[in-house]
Amino acid sequence: MTMTSTAVRTTFMTLAIAGSAFIAGCGNTSVIEKQDTRYEVSAVDESRDDALAQVKERALEVCEEQDRDKYDVIDSRVFGPEDATAKTADGNRQLEGGTVNEDTEMAAATHEGEGYKVVWTVRCR
Repeated sequence: MTMTSTAVRTTFMTLAIAGSAFIAGCGNTSVIEKQDTRYEVSAVDESRDDALAQVKERALEVCEEQDRDKYDVIDSRVFGPEDATAKTADGNRQLEGGTVNEDTEMAAATHEGEGYKVVWTVRCR
């Protein structure tokens, strides 16, 4: 493993740990762009319905940024408060092969705490 990839990995882990402290009691969203015009959109909230509403809203925002006004949901995953192990595994999978920038909310992407996490894979059209 090169020094650069080690530094990037350490930065991601630090951001994930720091971001987890801000999750309790508030909702947030994340978008990670994949290589083949797909986007991993995630939302975290104490309420399942609120997390679903946030992921819908964020998916539309991402597509509007691409001058598209619709999207197809290719995959949908919902994790509950007791699914800590699955949330961690999904967070790692979500980051793999994706483009992370300063707008990516790492806390939502790597959420491990209480509450609901909704993850959609969408393609804008």
